[in-house]
Amino acid sequence: MDNAGRESDYMKQKDQLKTLIPTLRERKRYISFQIISESPIQYSDLEAAVWNELLDFYGESGVSKLSFRLVKNLYSDAKQIGVIKCNNRSVPVVIAALGLISRLGDTRITIKILKVSGTIKSLKL
Repeated sequence: MDNAGRESDYMKQKDQLKTLIPTLRERKRYISFQIISESPIQYSDLEAAVWNELLDFYGESGVSKLSFRLVKNLYSDAKQIGVIKCNNRSVPVVIAALGLISRLGDTRITIKILKVSGTIKSLKL
């Protein structure tokens, strides 16, 4: 019986993924931005434009290193303010790509960076 208990404990430990220690984890940053445009911009249009610009400018390999995510539930249609999540090394790269976006369909837009932070709470949306 004693062996059976040890084997089941071993199997439980083997099935669980190990977490990375904090020094090996990728540090994240949140970029708050505002869209200045002639007409309101929908989230889906913005998402497509940002992804296309990143892929055109940096390619698939470059974008995969950015750990880029556009946070959907923090986008405000009324204020046209959104949040992007990326790793700490790619903040200048993401900001440069956002600066390259000048049109969304027929609408001219400008993306203004409001704040870069390590937590969503400190962005004070």
